Amino acid sequence: MKNHSLTLIALLALGSALPAQAFDLVGAWQAARDYNADFAAARAQREAGQEKLVQGRSQLLPQASVSGNYSYTNPIQPSSAQRRYESHGYNVGVQQPLFDVGKYTGYQKGKIGTQLADTAFSAAEQQLILDIAQAYFDVLRARDTLAATRASKKTYQNLLEQAKTAFEVGTATITDTHEAQAGYDGAVAQEISDANNLELAENNLKRLTGLEPSAIQSVREQLPLDPPKPAGLDAWVGMALRGSLKIQNAEQNLQLTEQTITEKRGNHLPTVNLTAGYNDAISNQPSLFNQQHTRGSSVGVTVTLPLFAGGGINSQVREAVAQRDAARDQLEAARRQVKEDVRKAFLGVTNGAALVRAQQQLLVSAKSKVESTRLGKEVGIRTSIDLLQAEQAYYTALTTLANAKYSYLTAKLALAQSAGQLQPETLGEVNQLIVR
Repeated sequence: MKNHSLTLIALLALGSALPAQAFDLVGAWQAARDYNADFAAARAQREAGQEKLVQGRSQLLPQASVSGNYSYTNPIQPSSAQRRYESHGYNVGVQQPLFDVGKYTGYQKGKIGTQLADTAFSAAEQQLILDIAQAYFDVLRARDTLAATRASKKTYQNLLEQAKTAFEVGTATITDTHEAQAGYDGAVAQEISDANNLELAENNLKRLTGLEPSAIQSVREQLPLDPPKPAGLDAWVGMALRGSLKIQNAEQNLQLTEQTITEKRGNHLPTVNLTAGYNDAISNQPSLFNQQHTRGSSVGVTVTLPLFAGGGINSQVREAVAQRDAARDQLEAARRQVKEDVRKAFLGVTNGAALVRAQQQLLVSAKSKVESTRLGKEVGIRTSIDLLQAEQAYYTALTTLANAKYSYLTAKLALAQSAGQLQPETLGEVNQLIVR
């Protein structure tokens, strides 16, 4: 038994010592789909919204009810000689709407409510995909930035040591030492800021996915900078006007307000219901017979016509019309916003790809400048200040390239979202292109 316990402890210790399993973009999404509380709430809201259709349809179906009664009577006046008696019975009733505008529009509103729930869930799913990608790239961006800062710090430290040595032997001035010290101190301060940003980015990714950020997979250095497909902005705008979830949501809200107008106007109209019933009653009240037992059934049509409601119905109609007008304006605002979002994301992809190429070339030039400046310093035609400036330009280009690369990838997903085309499959396609 003791050996089994030791084995179990050893296995647990080994498991805790193992590194976290690496994950990519798709792995982060799959984890978030099961872990993220906001997405779980959206899923539950969708399930609740599915009941709107059932509830609306139920108003058009027959409504059946059964009731029972029992009473015990003890007569006091006018004659105390009258004996006590009991009565009991039951009644079964069925009602079927034949004409009721309010119930019919309730059914239509139920269908729209279910569609709204589906649209809201799809929007939540697309937003989570974009949030996961953004958080994923933010971690990588923060890591690249911190790595560049630490490399810059190391360079400044070496230059500072060289400047101090040169000053001690009299081959350099104190100005070179001060310049190197200032660069080193600035790199130390920047390292603290970048480390803080990395921790925040990792915490955000962990909050969304529950995964350990240290296991994140990096992105390949050379990205395929493909243009959007289709390549034209107008094609993307047309696609967005047809598939945007923002526009679908606004259209469904407009349909809901139109049904409300029909419902309120229907309050002026009569309602017609088919009714049927069966009753059975027994009473032993003293009468000509020792016991009374009655049974009967009925079938009929009930018509109710409203005459006057104090002006309330007209007021409700005017309110519903105003809400319809507001929903119509909100739909137009949604269309304009979607067009703007598509243009912004489209430019983020096209101009972003050009920016990545330019930053890649700038990085090559900056690296060449550092090498030539270092050589020039060795032969005496360049100073430590020149080398510091060249090093700083190189690490700035390195950081700028990282920002451009991750912004380009985010813009690709944002463009798909603005057109209502951002699906898990879309994330998988991007993942295959970028992950090493």
